[in-house]
Amino acid sequence: MATPHAAFPWTAHLQRLQQRDSTLAVLAAAPMFAAEEKALTSAGQALEQLLLAGEHLLKADADVGLVADELRRFQKFAPPGRPSVQIVQLRRQQSTVQQAQRIARQAFIRNADGFARALGLDVPQKLGVVETVMRWLRANLA
Repeated sequence: MATPHAAFPWTAHLQRLQQRDSTLAVLAAAPMFAAEEKALTSAGQALEQLLLAGEHLLKADADVGLVADELRRFQKFAPPGRPSVQIVQLRRQQSTVQQAQRIARQAFIRNADGFARALGLDVPQKLGVVETVMRWLRANLA
């Protein structure tokens, strides 16, 4: 049975950032918009890219789960021997969505690093940049 799609927790914040909502002008003492313009600062751009990458990663994770569920369903009742055309196609599809997931994860890590650099976040070595950024998001976009 397919699991329901998990909602991206910061979709509303991403939309408000893209609409240049003034409620997001300053987050954790870091300005997101330039002084009088509606242009994003480097921190604002990094946050926008990070949230977009997070949405793509969540979608890729959901796609991998859906294809895996469908493949399990087909393989459950498949006769032994040579796999059917549908199973071969699903395995190819699974490989494709897994590759997209890996690319999305790498993009998220790159954007998390860029965001941490733009804000000047102190990243402990044992914690890592992704966990540090996720903690910052939970604390400041909650």
